[in-house]
Amino acid sequence: MVGDDSASPASLTAKGHGAGAGIALLLVDVINDIAFEGNEYMLDEAKKMAPKIKKMAGQCRDIGIPVIYCNDNFGKWRSSLEQIYEAVTGKDSPGKEVAEMLRPTPEDFFVLKPKHSAFYATALETLLAYLQVKTVIIVGMAGNVCVLFSANDAYMRDFATFVPRDCIASSSEAESEAALLLMDKVLGSSTRPSTELDLKNLLELHEKSGLSDKQDIKKRQGGNQELSRADGGDAKRRKKTTGTSEDMASDPPSPVG
Repeated sequence: MVGDDSASPASLTAKGHGAGAGIALLLVDVINDIAFEGNEYMLDEAKKMAPKIKKMAGQCRDIGIPVIYCNDNFGKWRSSLEQIYEAVTGKDSPGKEVAEMLRPTPEDFFVLKPKHSAFYATALETLLAYLQVKTVIIVGMAGNVCVLFSANDAYMRDFATFVPRDCIASSSEAESEAALLLMDKVLGSSTRPSTELDLKNLLELHEKSGLSDKQDIKKRQGGNQELSRADGGDAKRRKKTTGTSEDMASDPPSPVG
């Protein structure tokens, strides 16, 4: 059973944890067999990222930041997180080691996703609203597909977005760098490594203002200047009202949502 032996599957989704923290950690497709042709690079990167995600998830749980597993259903429409976990770890699959390291706990949340984005056709947005989340930290795989699509949808919904570059695994180094460049320059996500992400400081800033890390704000302003030329200035107007990770340099606006 996922989590401790006394936990029921329902407790993984029903237990309210971290409501009001303003931040959530999204683990995208980390329970994954990684069983496909040409998986060598992604598997190697997944094994490198797993200890860092495990450390971050532990820190989040310790300080009250909710941890949300956003996992593909792999075509199994009746599956639960427990069933997916057992399917990956119950056999000698390439992703078994990573899945076991990132085993969910009973206090974590679970969203089953049918497509690439953690937001598409899922209850994630409703869950984030319930938890009063304005900032998401997105980790997992593949960095150039599901993580990228999820970061894009988070951006479209005005979430502040962090994608630590050492906590994703992609199909190749080139595809990883291309995805990070898009998230950094176009989506305004902070892609600095997890070692430079101070969760306690981020949480304190949220408690004070409901917004995100001031150190990461100026880059989004620059990105929005480029976007405003393409959309007639709408991006610049959005900058004044969103709580994203790059648009609160000195005097944060009132919280949104």
